[in-house]
Amino acid sequence: MADTKLSIVITSADSELGQVTVRRFVAQGHKVTGLTEEKDGAAAVHSHGGIAVETDHSNAVELRDAILAANADVVVNLTPQKANTLLSDGQDWKGFDKTLSTTTGALLTAVKDTNIKLLIHTSYTFLYGNTRDATESTPLSVPGDDAIFKMAIATENQVTNSQVPNCVLRLGYLYGPESEDLKLYIKSFKLGRPYFAGPESNLGNWLHFEDAAAALVLVVEQEPKGAIFNVVDGVPVSFADFIDRFAFTLGRKRPAHIPMWLTPLALVLVVTPQQVDLLKLTTTVNSDSFRQQFGWSPRYVSYQEGLQQTVDTWGASAS
Repeated sequence: MADTKLSIVITSADSELGQVTVRRFVAQGHKVTGLTEEKDGAAAVHSHGGIAVETDHSNAVELRDAILAANADVVVNLTPQKANTLLSDGQDWKGFDKTLSTTTGALLTAVKDTNIKLLIHTSYTFLYGNTRDATESTPLSVPGDDAIFKMAIATENQVTNSQVPNCVLRLGYLYGPESEDLKLYIKSFKLGRPYFAGPESNLGNWLHFEDAAAALVLVVEQEPKGAIFNVVDGVPVSFADFIDRFAFTLGRKRPAHIPMWLTPLALVLVVTPQQVDLLKLTTTVNSDSFRQQFGWSPRYVSYQEGLQQTVDTWGASAS
């Protein structure tokens, strides 16, 4: 099916992952309609070759109209990924349970009245909780018994239990040159600010934006209905090691860490409870199923390569 040109609708197309995904699908020759909730987002979608449509993502009628107007073959739901990062001190997770609930419900209602071939819902590998070498059949667990993460599981179940042809991708924490939060760490380094790193022994799973977009292209073109896949780079690493490596890649010294015993104070002054919950986890994920079925392998096979590319890209754009 790789030679077939499709009409693809992407939610939150002006997000960091959304822009990379729009660009990748356009490069493959597909027609891309990018849904945005803000007028400013339209310019970002246009700049990557997509058709921008301003749509309230919690309004099923508006979503349906946009999908029908695009004569969509596939809908890619990237709205959940707007918060899938450890780089923001958890601020992106505030109130996100409502966002997940309203946008997923509206989208499922909208696509029922269309003839789409596939709905791709993007979820999270951290939903396995404290688990080593989790596969797609490993039961999900709610980090910290938090309402937001409960809703993340509930909305994933909504999709898989629906009558809409669907596929779920559970992605690692996202990063890359497009990450505005990552850029903010440069300012923190310059000011000598410590950051809340969490235990250095606790591992998480990571994925470069470009590799996530490449995975989405494969799923769209092959339409594996009813499937769930883990997509990670395969080199789990702690948040502390990730940010320290980022500093070293920039040519800076190792930044100071806020120790775990200051967690209560950090919660008030620096980070959200959701960030603390995620940093308490050690989750390692097996994505062999996706690699074997699609022949996919990440271009950035670990965070070291991905961070080097990120810094190099910034340097090239500044020169």
